[in-house]
Amino acid sequence: MEILIKAMDALWQVLLVGLLLGVGLPALFALGVRILNSDRQLVGVGPAGEEITKPSAAAVTGAVVCFGLCVLAVLFGIVVIVFGKQLFGV
Repeated sequence: MEILIKAMDALWQVLLVGLLLGVGLPALFALGVRILNSDRQLVGVGPAGEEITKPSAAAVTGAVVCFGLCVLAVLFGIVVIVFGKQLFGV
């Protein structure tokens, strides 16, 4: 019974990390893209009559935060892969 409890404890931890990294990071990236495309301001009209828009400063700031968190998570993963033995001593 003790082995089953330890296995379930490890299983929920793996499931939590898998959900966080497997769903959380792509969702955070998609949120950054959505924010960047949501609040656009009209700049002018192009030669073919199409509207030229740019994102607002608040949208750029929100997108940079989302993309920055994604980059930090990727860099942290690389550090763990490269320096895992020194960090965790296993």
